[in-house]
Amino acid sequence: MADLALVLSADHYQIPHEKTGEVQNLHQVWYCNDYREDSETESGSKPIKVLVQPEVYAELRKHPLPSLFDLDLRSRPGKGNTAALTIVGFRFKGTPKLFDLAPAKAAA
Repeated sequence: MADLALVLSADHYQIPHEKTGEVQNLHQVWYCNDYREDSETESGSKPIKVLVQPEVYAELRKHPLPSLFDLDLRSRPGKGNTAALTIVGFRFKGTPKLFDLAPAKAAA
């Protein structure tokens, strides 16, 4: 399954497994797509969080974010064996100039 998406961020973090204490290396991506239309109670696109393999994370990090990508998605068993999506591949489409008019940089 492919999906055009605005990838907002890619993150790597480590957390201990709640039962074993073993440190887990997790990689996640936040993105938005055009999955919903505005209604009386909803407006805009809600970010979607997915886990990715370290190789996908490393490849995404080669591109500026946020950027547009064609994402290749697959389903996998998630928490409680419910369906969860993961990004297995992507094609870079371009970087929109979202913040060029008013760049906000963190204070040093």
